[in-house]
Amino acid sequence: MGRLGEATAAREIDASGRVVTPGFIDAHAHSDVSLYLNPVCETQVAQGITTEIMGNCGYSPFPLLANNRGMLLDPPGVPLEWHSAEEYFERMAASGMGINAFPQVGHLTVRAAVLNGEDRPATGDEIEAMKRHVRDAMEAGARGFSTGLDYHPSTASDLEEIVDLVTIVAEYGGWYTSHIRGYSHNVVNAVAEAIEVARRTGVRVQISHLGICGRKNWGRAPRLLAIMDNARRDSVRVACDMMAYPTAGAWWGPRAILPASAYDWRKSWDENLPLLRDALRDAQARRELKAEIEARRDRPKYGFQEEFMIFSDWRDIHIEELAPESSHHHLLGMDMTTAAAAEGVEPCDLFFDLILNEGEQFGTVHVPISPTDFRDLLTDNWTMFGTDAIGSAIPRLGEPWNTIQPHPRHYGTFPRVLARFVRDEQSLELERAVRRMTGLPADYFGLPGRGYIREGYQADLVVLDLGRIGERGTWRVPSAYPAGIDHVLVNGVEAISNGNFTRRLEGRMLMRESR
Repeated sequence: MGRLGEATAAREIDASGRVVTPGFIDAHAHSDVSLYLNPVCETQVAQGITTEIMGNCGYSPFPLLANNRGMLLDPPGVPLEWHSAEEYFERMAASGMGINAFPQVGHLTVRAAVLNGEDRPATGDEIEAMKRHVRDAMEAGARGFSTGLDYHPSTASDLEEIVDLVTIVAEYGGWYTSHIRGYSHNVVNAVAEAIEVARRTGVRVQISHLGICGRKNWGRAPRLLAIMDNARRDSVRVACDMMAYPTAGAWWGPRAILPASAYDWRKSWDENLPLLRDALRDAQARRELKAEIEARRDRPKYGFQEEFMIFSDWRDIHIEELAPESSHHHLLGMDMTTAAAAEGVEPCDLFFDLILNEGEQFGTVHVPISPTDFRDLLTDNWTMFGTDAIGSAIPRLGEPWNTIQPHPRHYGTFPRVLARFVRDEQSLELERAVRRMTGLPADYFGLPGRGYIREGYQADLVVLDLGRIGERGTWRVPSAYPAGIDHVLVNGVEAISNGNFTRRLEGRMLMRESR
């Protein structure tokens, strides 16, 4: 730091004309298991992420027992060699890591272990057993506790259960992060519940991937931000993170629109097309599929699997990609309702026709979040950014532990913030955006020596070209590493050098220090 004069070094990086920032901190991701199986973690490193807050949404890699393995974000059959948090940390230290990680113990994982996967109210004895699991994890070095209150088997847990468990976390100076109990009609109550846990226990609470879904709920962002502001004035420590994309759940149009009988989201769009096109060429099959789609769209939605996975309005389906030779380019950027009106047909029929005519190059995206609400959250000073991704490598996307449909955010969240919202739209100032990707999460999650470029701090650094930085993935083909990141240093060692992976494993598990 400072004026180096005649100082020399074994490695010199020419950063002329570049922006040098602290390493980015992913405030919400799920690389707990993948970081063991694919320690380089290319999809994270490539976008400048040097530290990840993991163990989110109630999923953690410990305690790992026979009856709760399914709570991990990996299927049975993947070889894992631990049971307890202590064993997990030992394995991670032995295998090495490409990034730093902030570990948490997950409510879903603990609850499944104690209640044998049953989603019902817990008894007093069962809560005591869960508390023992949480204490074991915190003793081993976990930093916080997360919930996924939209997910089985946690939907039947009540406020008192969460408070009892977070009280244990508070004894160790830990954090509480919450995938709250709904992001649509119940979002206000769900945010209030998370704040109440923090109020009662004294911990900091992080509200995970905050967004407001469903047109009937649009316009609530100011109220949510006011609730959090009021809590902070009352000395309750609360913040949130968001995804840098206005999507949620089934973001890919066909997955949100089509029933499972017609579309398998685990396969690529190209793989799905032959059978789908055959069905659409059959008049009877087409009528039946249209009736099923419209019935799904119209019916009330309850719970995560319906509210986030099934669309409710054709206005939320946007046409993003068409074949270069298409005669429908005038429809690009339109929602399906507007486009259908322009073509004089019903939205579902236009969707079918475009599948038949455009084929592999037809891309639609499901956008259930209001642009105004999105912008309000984006510009709030207490909002951090998260990928909500399983860190991986593009060649390994087909392996069984990659259980999330690839989304552009998995590869380009942080470049997107800098390219779209700072450079192009100028919605955020560069310094303000960088702070919310570095210093803010470092301060809030208690990561001493990180998040800033200061003397004595760890050299987690990113060297980037602000003119070139940006995501390369698209909605239809999301899997592409971003542009414009020249160098990434993790704990002083290059993880990316001149745009290339070095495959060095210099990351650390940032466990609780006073164990």
